[in-house]
Amino acid sequence: MTKHTTVIADLLSPLSRSDFESAISGCNADFKVRKFDCYNLFKSMIYGLIAGCFSVREIVTSMKVNKNRLYHSGLTAVKRSTFCDALEKRRHNIFKSVFHEVVDKAQVLGARMHKKFKDPLRIIDASIISLCIKQFDWAKYRKAKGAIKLHLNLDGDKNIPFDAYLTAGKVHDVQQLNNLTQETGVIYVLDRGYVDYKSLYCIELHGSVFVTRMKINGAYKIIKKNPCKEGGPVISDVLLELTGVNTKKNYPKAIRKVKYYDEEGERTYEFITNDMGRAAEEIAAIYKERWEVELFFKWIKQHLKIKSFWGTSENAVYSQIWAALILTVLLWMKKTIHGIQESSYELLIMIKSTLLTKNSLTGLCTNTFEPELDDSIQPYLEGF
Repeated sequence: MTKHTTVIADLLSPLSRSDFESAISGCNADFKVRKFDCYNLFKSMIYGLIAGCFSVREIVTSMKVNKNRLYHSGLTAVKRSTFCDALEKRRHNIFKSVFHEVVDKAQVLGARMHKKFKDPLRIIDASIISLCIKQFDWAKYRKAKGAIKLHLNLDGDKNIPFDAYLTAGKVHDVQQLNNLTQETGVIYVLDRGYVDYKSLYCIELHGSVFVTRMKINGAYKIIKKNPCKEGGPVISDVLLELTGVNTKKNYPKAIRKVKYYDEEGERTYEFITNDMGRAAEEIAAIYKERWEVELFFKWIKQHLKIKSFWGTSENAVYSQIWAALILTVLLWMKKTIHGIQESSYELLIMIKSTLLTKNSLTGLCTNTFEPELDDSIQPYLEGF
């Protein structure tokens, strides 16, 4: 007999309750909590994000009117005061731990997937999330503006988050660079704002590659010229020695500079990298992938409601953002497991329209109910 579940339960199935409890073990997160624990808060936040709810009142009212269908989704109706109290008291670090648990499962799932380049690609960037200073007085950014900053390490091969940090809006991007670049044997793509030679040399010492753009006022001398094809997009390919007093001390090795003309954008770029082996055209192609992180920021802000928040405290805001990041990874996992061809945006619309109906994500995409699941992928689809 075919077993059916609801759409939201199917979406959340890669993260079972045991996985959730394992991620938050040691946090003592549910101490003296009787009814609305961290797991139920998490599922309710996912419900609110998918449904596009702008307030806690909208979430609890939507769940109340669908009370008879919540049981099969693993959800429970909750009072507004209880939800708000939970947002204030359940520390956002709990959901950060869950985020890393989901990312680890996604990396295992995608371990054998095709890479865009020989080594894994990581794209580093940060984005400001604006807040009203009158409502979020703890997030002072400028005189009349509030903001926090999302520092992101995006998996460029899968276009999903690999690591992330949330800080005050005033924190400079470079201050989180070392935290985001701890891997060995990967390619890091960075914007020009991340050009801090001491941090770049740490990437070199970790055995990884970086590709970024040259600062305009950089002091250097050319020590070697590599041959370039005449009439091609590569204008020059040279090895440099940094000559600034501090820069030479912070980055004592030679660095490669590639000057490239982009015919499509009709612009000339100057890239610097510690990769001495790849072709200059490939260096330019690697940097071009940096645009994916801009698209990710645009997608998550527009479609997952992280511009309007359900609480005004720092903890409530951070918790909602962690839930949104988890949701993006869960969507990718379900698309990968079942080979769903629809885009994440199309899939999100389908889920929103059928959130509590008895069906699965593959059933939505094929207008049928899903057959029995293959035992080989059961570890990723534990019961709700």
